[in-house]
Amino acid sequence: MTDSPEQVPHDASEPGAPLRADRRRRRSIAVGTVPSTPVRTGFAVTIGVVFAAGLTMAFASMSTVLMSITLALFLALGMDPAVRALARRGVARAWGIAIVALGFLVLVAATAAIVIPAVVEQVVELVESAPATIAAIQQSEWFRSLDDRTVVDLTRSVDAAWASLTSFSSFVVIAGGVAEAGAGVVGAISNGIIVVVLTLYFVAALPAMKTAAAELLPAYRRPGFLTLTDEITASVGGVVSGGITLAAVNAAVVFLLQLVVGSPVAALLAIAAFFITLVPLIGSVLFLVIGTIASLFIGPAAAIVFGVGYLLYIQFESYWLTPRIMGRAVAVPAVLVIIGAMVGATLFGLLGALVAIPVTASVLIILRRVVVPAQDARVTPEAG
Repeated sequence: MTDSPEQVPHDASEPGAPLRADRRRRRSIAVGTVPSTPVRTGFAVTIGVVFAAGLTMAFASMSTVLMSITLALFLALGMDPAVRALARRGVARAWGIAIVALGFLVLVAATAAIVIPAVVEQVVELVESAPATIAAIQQSEWFRSLDDRTVVDLTRSVDAAWASLTSFSSFVVIAGGVAEAGAGVVGAISNGIIVVVLTLYFVAALPAMKTAAAELLPAYRRPGFLTLTDEITASVGGVVSGGITLAAVNAAVVFLLQLVVGSPVAALLAIAAFFITLVPLIGSVLFLVIGTIASLFIGPAAAIVFGVGYLLYIQFESYWLTPRIMGRAVAVPAVLVIIGAMVGATLFGLLGALVAIPVTASVLIILRRVVVPAQDARVTPEAG
């Protein structure tokens, strides 16, 4: 009795057998990838895509809130080293938080009381003195020399630009921009108040937040997690507080140099220098260009004085001031600082560039304390 063709086993040595086996394998894979209920699967995929798109839009609409929370958290981490320093001197943490919070509020109020009137006064002075400043620039020797050497009539071009700026249509546009800027100032003030309140809350609740995060892990991992988070928060706090201190010193130097060269907007440039130089390495070099160009409107000598003086300060800051202010903060290689600042600025603007440096420091700590020891412990290849 002969077997049916379905029961005859295929010999692996039979010609064409490997090809038929490969076809059967591919057919089984294709059948397995086709869902049994395509309508239900397609509906579920569509719901997932819509949910992901809605979640993305929700995060985009909450970007201002998320940025305020992130800024407040990093300011709290920057204030935490001061609280720890007071605790090492025998001050209770509650009193240390109160002292640091009071100092923070006094600093914010004093800065607003000093900066806002000076900025308003200098903006008004800049607007009032604009015609005389433009006329003085046109009568200066370097402008005349540049006008004689170029094909374009610079004097006529400047006069036409000023006439266009002072026309009625430009006034309407500027008025609309001023109204929009006023609304932006009101929003910035409200966001600033929220950031201050959240900062004070995060400073007080930082230990509880770390403990709550540790409770989500198994009990045997909590001590190591708390040690790692303490090291990360201390390092990030050192980076943030050190960066703010360096930016404040930088702004003071810019203010003094601008007063020396006779700039009418010294306070405005000092404020700009503070925010720009919060980004290490890149900020100082960038403001060297900005400050020198701004000083050029006073005269070539003023631009040279500011450029040389600020360049000398950058060298002093890099080789003497930064190592002493940053102290025990984790050392971040310069190339990672530049890459992190560029990526953060591209994604989230100035705040992203500021946050990128502490985040980079945190990642380096995790790599050095967790990933590298785990890899060093693997001295033999894994089985299988």
